Order: sequence, then structure tokens, then C-alpha cells
Amino acid sequence: MAVFHLYSALHLFWILCNSSCINFLQFCLWCLVRPFNRILYRHLMCFVAQSLWVDVASTSFPQTKLAVSGELPSNPSKPVILIANHQVDADWWYIWQAARHQKAAGNIKIVLKDPLKYVPIIGWGMRLFDFLFLRRRIDEDAEHIKQYMQTLVSDAFPFWLAEYVAKSHAFAAQENRPKLERVLLPRTTGMQIILDAVAEAKPDIYDLTLAFPSYSGEVPTYQMGYTRQFDTEVPSMKSLLAGKQPLGRVALHSQRYSYEDVAKDLQGFLDARWKEKEARLTYFMKHQAFPEATPPVEVDLSTSVGAVFRLWLGIVLSCIGLPFVMMLFFPCTCLHGVNVAVGYGGVVQCISSGLFIALCIPSMIGRLIFGGRTFLTWWRNALRKRMAILSVGKARVCN
Repeated sequence: MAVFHLYSALHLFWILCNSSCINFLQFCLWCLVRPFNRILYRHLMCFVAQSLWVDVASTSFPQTKLAVSGELPSNPSKPVILIANHQVDADWWYIWQAARHQKAAGNIKIVLKDPLKYVPIIGWGMRLFDFLFLRRRIDEDAEHIKQYMQTLVSDAFPFWLAEYVAKSHAFAAQENRPKLERVLLPRTTGMQIILDAVAEAKPDIYDLTLAFPSYSGEVPTYQMGYTRQFDTEVPSMKSLLAGKQPLGRVALHSQRYSYEDVAKDLQGFLDARWKEKEARLTYFMKHQAFPEATPPVEVDLSTSVGAVFRLWLGIVLSCIGLPFVMMLFFPCTCLHGVNVAVGYGGVVQCISSGLFIALCIPSMIGRLIFGGRTFLTWWRNALRKRMAILSVGKARVCN
């Protein structure tokens, strides 16, 4: 058990270190690009920073193995909306991995609870990735959802919006809607606002059904946390951090629907789809596979360390090259006859490389030595100049 916790802690530490570096890249893009070109900023943030983060994070988790059936989105240049059943906190990871397989890891936008954006490092990153955070109060969220989706459409950004629309059995009873045993019936209010906001783009809607190996039909609740009663082998973020591989392939079924088919009767559409999920999951409990006519496609996503190498190579090069770039392109200030790289160049350089200094000890030591030498040189020359002035004054007094 101690080894299990140590392994999880080391994995989490490694993810946080790499995510901190991604945070620095995100912050630079936010400061240097977003004020001047929001569309360019969005594309750089998603197709560079976000894609890199997914590749880097994939090296810290067990290899993702999917059994995909149906029709996944295949064109990363077109916006889509993804709706799915919600089983565990790792659901989002497998959907993101499916998008990664389709070369669309940077397209993903996830609908999350508002408090998550305040989580240090990971939450900051999700916020800068421009995910949609909701307070789960429709009177406060409605206008925010509308503005968020309309900016994506106006920027012609090919978003893949992943939303978990499940509510609760009590909600279904209150609304006089069908009660299902394997899934929680979805709410429609927020989804309707999203559809209205993206009417101009008319994205296709993909209905995703996830099922994990050893699934026996247990419907998770928030109160359960990680203490499930039956489906104890279903993967969670905790088990993934510990490097625990699921017992088999994660089953993922996808079905495409046009915007018009969904928008004309959203509640009827969702009720019908969730009844299908109920039947599909019931079949999966017995056969550990979905009832599809054609065999699923087995997908093994790579976990190459190449992304980590690219990230840390960028860190090293930035730590070495950034000071020289700042000295070349920003003005120097003359202090008492000694040229020292300060002023605007020094300020910008200090701000932009603060995180790298904290992460790279050799670079920090080098900068301290350079700064100390500069200060001592300036102090020595200033002292000599002062002594020369005093000597001249004494000579005049003696004369």
C-alpha cells in the first residue's frame, strides 16, 4: 500500500511539474498574443499548448486502450458537440484520448464545475485552455454560456464541446420523465442554451456511450467518491495516477446526429438516446461488449516521451537564450558609466522567465552569478569614481 501511494505521489508530482511549464507557456500566450489577436491566441493555445499537455500527460498514465464502435468525429476542422453518460471522474480522459486519436486533442472544450478553475496549476491550465465553467445555477449561467459559445462561433473555432448532461433519479421523477437503472437521465436547459447559441454553426451532435471492463451496472453518485460498492475495478483518476491499467479495453460507442434532428425536440431526443444507453449498458454487463453488428476497432494510443522531451528542451533553450534575446532587442541603461542590461529589457526578462528560474536550478544559479558580477562591477566603479572625486577635492583644499 505504501508503494502504491508513493507511486501515485510521484506521478502526480511529475504531472504538476510538466503542467507548471505548460502554465508558463499559456501565460505567455495570454499576455503577448491575446490582447492583439484573440483568434490567433485561441488557435495557438489549443493546437500547441493544449495538444502538448495531453501528449505529456499521456506519459504519466497507463496506455489507453479503446474498443471503438460506431462513428467518431473525423474532421478536426468542423465543430461538434459530444454528449456522454457519466460513470467515473476518468470519463473525460478517455473521451479526450479518443479525440487525440482523431488528431483533435486541441479541439476539446469540457464543461466543468466553476470551483475547479481555482485549483492550482491544473485548474489554472483548464481556465487558460478556455474550458466552460458553470456554477450550476441557470440564472447565473445562461448568459455566460451564450456569450462563450457565440465567441467560439464568431472566431470560427472548430470546438469539440464535451458535456455530461446527466442529472439524477430525483430530477427525472420531478420532471415526470423515465427512470432508468444504469444511467442518470439528462437535463435539457443548459443544452438548449448551447444549441441556440451555436445555431449559426449547426454542429453535429455525437452521442457517446462509455463502458469500462468489469462494469456491473452500478450508477455512481457524488457521495460515493472512490468507495464504490460493486464496480471496484472501474478505473478512476486515482487508479490511473497509480499506474493501474484497466482489466481490458474501454468500450466507446459513438453515433452521429444532425443539429436539426436534435434541436427540434431536445428532450425527446435525449430521452430516446438515454434509453438506448440503458439497453446497451445492460447488454455490456452480460457480454463485456456492445451489441454492434460490426466488430469494434481496437485503438492503442501511444505514450511516447517525445512530447516531454520537446517541452523540457523548450525550457532549457528558453533559459539559455531568453536573456541574450532581451539584451539584444531591449534598450540598456547606463549606470555610472557601466552598461548593464536593465530597464525594460531586464524587467521583461525577469517577468517572463520567473517560472523557468524556479524550475531550473542551474539556470537560477547562473543568473544569480551574472547578476552578482554585474552589481559588484557597478559598485566597484561607482566607489572608484567617488574616491576620485574626493581625491580631487582634497587636492584643491591643500592647494
